[in-house]
Amino acid sequence: MSPFYTLCTSPMTTGSSKPLLYFCFISLFFFAHVSSSAIPSGNTSQYALVDVFHTTDSCYQDSVVKVKQADSSKSSFFSTFTTTKECSARMHENDFPEKLPSCPPGLIDLEVTPDYVPKSQLSWPYANLHMSVTAHAPIDAVFLRLQCLSTSDGADVYCSDSKDMYINGVKEWPCRGIEFSNKVKFPAKFTYACFRLTPYSVYAINATVLPQKCRASTIITSPGFDVMFPEILVDPTAKNAPKDPLWAPTLALDFSEDNAIWVRYGTAPKAECDTIKVNVYKEHENDTTKISYLETLTVKCPEKAVKWENQAAGQYLLTAYASTRGCEFMCNSTSRGCTQCLRTHLNIRLHETRASIPWLAVQKFKDHSYEILITVLVLFGIFIIASLVGFAVYCYKKKKESETVRDIQLRDFIKPMIVYADDSHLHTKCVTHLVEYLRKYANCDSIFDVEKLITLENVTPSRWLYDQLSSANKFIIVMSHCAELVLDTVASETHELANSRPFGDLFRPAIDAILSDVAANPSVTRKKYCIVRFSYAPPVPPNLALLGFPVFNLPTDFPHLTAFLHSLEYGERLNITQNIPPADMNTWRSAADEKAQFIINNPGWLKDRWKPKSDQQMMELKRKSPVVIQTEQDRIKASKKYNLLPPKQEIDDEEEEEQPTTSTVVVTESTFLIQPPKPRTEEEAESSDEDDEDEEDQGSDTIVAYN
Repeated sequence: MSPFYTLCTSPMTTGSSKPLLYFCFISLFFFAHVSSSAIPSGNTSQYALVDVFHTTDSCYQDSVVKVKQADSSKSSFFSTFTTTKECSARMHENDFPEKLPSCPPGLIDLEVTPDYVPKSQLSWPYANLHMSVTAHAPIDAVFLRLQCLSTSDGADVYCSDSKDMYINGVKEWPCRGIEFSNKVKFPAKFTYACFRLTPYSVYAINATVLPQKCRASTIITSPGFDVMFPEILVDPTAKNAPKDPLWAPTLALDFSEDNAIWVRYGTAPKAECDTIKVNVYKEHENDTTKISYLETLTVKCPEKAVKWENQAAGQYLLTAYASTRGCEFMCNSTSRGCTQCLRTHLNIRLHETRASIPWLAVQKFKDHSYEILITVLVLFGIFIIASLVGFAVYCYKKKKESETVRDIQLRDFIKPMIVYADDSHLHTKCVTHLVEYLRKYANCDSIFDVEKLITLENVTPSRWLYDQLSSANKFIIVMSHCAELVLDTVASETHELANSRPFGDLFRPAIDAILSDVAANPSVTRKKYCIVRFSYAPPVPPNLALLGFPVFNLPTDFPHLTAFLHSLEYGERLNITQNIPPADMNTWRSAADEKAQFIINNPGWLKDRWKPKSDQQMMELKRKSPVVIQTEQDRIKASKKYNLLPPKQEIDDEEEEEQPTTSTVVVTESTFLIQPPKPRTEEEAESSDEDDEDEEDQGSDTIVAYN
């Protein structure tokens, strides 16, 4: 039963065997169809390849040339060039370039090894070079030429200047070749093993290929004959010979690759080894008497070659040895029991660098490290200078920009709401200054409960508060000691702020509404809310600072507060001119200092304002007759009685005429709001420009920003 049939009928481990049988049936049908179409009917033996290389010359005994069985009875399929004269004449028929390129990888393989020739009646033992070329792709001809590069003495006939080396007055190196017909099938192998190998001589073996006109080259040398072929390794019957002798290999360099060199070795047929090591040294360019160790190449037996990569042009020394019997490459004079290995030396000069591109880049950097270092330092210095110049230009431009004054007209009328706690009348006085100066110098009509609740009749304070919270576009949270206590959730559980006005404190519900808005719109609220502090106020509590609202210290940061309210840049890097006249600034600072001095003189003042909830008494409001106000003194007296601000005395003449002489008030009274400035005509705008210098001391609704 055929293996294919056995495979198809083997049971499957899972599932039914019917699909497999069906697949096998289809496969057998397909296989039979393909086979019948690929091979024509007739005798199939004609497609078998047979070796047709037959010669009585033992020098070519390993050559192999194959053709089809059907063509084997025809005329010869190759011709050999058995003399140097014939080989050279055939080569000279071609127009070769001065330097042949290396054959591409995969075209041919060149192998050169030593062959031991035993003692005979005509000669003592000697060694031959076994040269073999295997062509893996179609070629027309291949020629093997031996060239002597150096010798230790005159015993080498190939290295002598004998007249036998000259043909028609031209010195021709020993050459052998073979030419194939188009019937030859590849791979084909051509071998010649009758060139004599002389110890210590260095040979170059060149394999030239036609029609590709390329070359594969190998350089080979050998140690002494007895070192290369110990007697026990070539003649096991020898008596008195060491059973485990020291020996050294032949050393060959294969130049078939452009970027590397293959290091190969050859040994006696029965030589055994673990590793073959090749030490690589390089001569100094300035002193040829000195060499530097580069690396050690290791070949693990039975492999025959190792790749030597990345070599710069120069003179090299390669030393090969076999680590047998525990020998060492070199023994010191003081070493005991040390056995030095036998070695093979090969001197070679590389006229061009054979290396990979990354290695060439690194080597180029090493060779020109000083120049590269100087170049890098110069470029780095240029970069530093350019960076400094660029930075200086940048700073100069920034300085010029910072010196540029921008006059920004506050055209929008802002209605911010003041959110504060009723600490004391001194604190309310400072807040009142804030409201007043926002109105006069910041183009803002602040929503201030003390003012608004006094002008509105029959209004609920809490309802008024939520109406303002929903309509105001900016909010100013004023920090104070009582505000800090109200924000403390733990302290607020048992204590509360005592009322000093006829309506409850609005700070807590306002803060609750602000926190709700922040939770709903966190990205917008930082442009909507801000915190202000006077000099006597405590730091912003952590639970409020966590919200990230901008903080302004008054009265110093009043210009930045103005910029914030008008949605302008207000960062610390901006130098915004103070838009409050010095006289008003001094008045404001005096009010803040008065409050600070009050806190110092009355350390327990908070006890009167921050009381336990159980101690609070309901304010009894008795129904009384309306207060009759006939004079301005009556109006001021009523305001003090109900802890309300007196009305402004700056009333226009027309408004005084329209106001009735007698009015009544229960809790609040009417007052006049300061309206925003009216739009100016072009004539008024031109006349106002002439008076700008006179108005600087009086304040304005314009902020000046320095970038």
